[in-house]
Amino acid sequence: MSDEKPIIYQTLEEMPEYVISEGSMLWNKTGSWRYLRPRYLNRTPPCNQGCPAGNDVEGFIHLLEKGEPDRALQLILEENPLPAVCGRVCYHPCESACNRSHFDDPIAIHTLERIAGDQALPPMPTEQTRPASGKTVAIIGSGPSGLTAAYHLARMGHQPTVYEALAEPGGLLRYGIPEYRLPKVILKREIDHIISQGVEIICNQKVGSNIPWSDLEPFDSVYLSLGVHQTRQLGIPAENADGVLTGLDFLHSISCGHSPDLGENTIIIGGGNSAIDSARCAVRLGSRVLVFYHRSRREMPAFAEEVSEALKEGVNINFLTQPVKILTENNRVTGIQLRSTKLGSPDESGRRRPEPIPNSEFSVNADTIIKAIGETGDIDWLPPEIQRKNGRIAINMFGQTSQKNIFAGGDVALSEHNVAIAIGSGKTAACAIDAFLHDVDFEAVHAELTIGEKGTISVSRYLKQGEAHKKQLESGKVVSFEELNLNYFKKTARQKIKTLDIVQRLGSFDEVNRGLSPESAKSEAKRCFHCGVCNQCDNCYIFCPDIAILKNSSDAKEYQINMDYCKGCGICINECPRAAMVMEEEQ
Repeated sequence: MSDEKPIIYQTLEEMPEYVISEGSMLWNKTGSWRYLRPRYLNRTPPCNQGCPAGNDVEGFIHLLEKGEPDRALQLILEENPLPAVCGRVCYHPCESACNRSHFDDPIAIHTLERIAGDQALPPMPTEQTRPASGKTVAIIGSGPSGLTAAYHLARMGHQPTVYEALAEPGGLLRYGIPEYRLPKVILKREIDHIISQGVEIICNQKVGSNIPWSDLEPFDSVYLSLGVHQTRQLGIPAENADGVLTGLDFLHSISCGHSPDLGENTIIIGGGNSAIDSARCAVRLGSRVLVFYHRSRREMPAFAEEVSEALKEGVNINFLTQPVKILTENNRVTGIQLRSTKLGSPDESGRRRPEPIPNSEFSVNADTIIKAIGETGDIDWLPPEIQRKNGRIAINMFGQTSQKNIFAGGDVALSEHNVAIAIGSGKTAACAIDAFLHDVDFEAVHAELTIGEKGTISVSRYLKQGEAHKKQLESGKVVSFEELNLNYFKKTARQKIKTLDIVQRLGSFDEVNRGLSPESAKSEAKRCFHCGVCNQCDNCYIFCPDIAILKNSSDAKEYQINMDYCKGCGICINECPRAAMVMEEEQ
């Protein structure tokens, strides 16, 4: 045996060239072993499915994360012409759907949409996607549903004319939502952008009054987005006495710059958004406010965040209480008699029915009483050929009424009343009207346009053709929280949104929610999991044991899989943080 000690090299540079093997395993195409193969497939994030307006939520958050708010805005405008509005007043169900809510806190999606929406609009016109069709559409009402339908119909090459009964466009957005939640300057910017797309809005013209229904006959189609402007009655004695207001009339007066003298004590009857908005406005006018609602807080239809803010501002909310009669002197309000209730079995809304408790009556003094127990639409003037159902215009799943050329949407046709759902119904109707005007069977393609498994439809998907459309349809499955690889994420606190303090709010209608700074917005965007969407994290590339994952350069937007060497081990699937890959049986 030789006594020579083996040579130990400390670095590769020290090793002689002949030590390095020049052999290759490229001849061993292990892909022949495979019975499963991986494939990249961007799928639907739950936030996208959860947005009633149909925004590409993950997409615009990704652009904000990259520091491109102008492109984020442009992406939102493909579906929703009112991003700055939605970023302020939407009840953001997308956040309830956010997978991050199961990890720490949901992404502040509505605030990020506001950040994108507040970018300058005039330099960024939305391109008309189709040439002029010569077709005309009359739209009755300029609320969020009517504005959205008009915007998309103009982009599709049609000529929409919007008729508004009031002095300025916006409907509920202008006359029903106070300035402290939605500044009028923000609303005006977005309406001006809609007009710039070729939409004509004619105000102070009420169809059925100033304009007879017969004047609409020359139009190729009609969209009814009338809104709901009639307050329901309490059905109790003296409810029309002096000093009794409706929530909508009260909010309308304030939006027009008039501040009614409420006196020292104001009582609000109701538990919806109009009731809470009325209460918060009354506090700002210096009145002591009591709200009475006949169910518990759990059943309250008002947005939870608005209820919490009202309580902070000094509004006193009394639950399980219903009015019995208005107390008056010389037909002037002096107070109200109420009684306690308990919750019984569920009613048609699915909420437990309030039942009066015998001998529980009590009285409260009041200078003003505002009734805000819900609203209905004024549809009695419509032609009898347009069918009604449960006090609303009857429509099919894409907004068509019993008359084929007449469509309807928004609050006057839907049971749920909020801005985002109204926007979604407006764009669904726009696509259906476009299909009707081109003699296309919209019902046959409607299901293919749905975002995810149960979301609203996508206008951009409706306008796409060929392979791009098919690729989008294939990715319809929504990514669940359980499918994510959480090893690649760390818990991070949600950015705190700035608000006016209570002292600054009282006596002022300045906007309460001040949003996020650009730096905080970018930090919040970085919290997004980007569920189901490949963001080139390189995990598949790094962990592939066969070096079968290829990318041409560091700027490559997509990876390729060399199937000659992929043996279908599935490591890339397991290491993908976002469930943006699937494993399929080999054909």
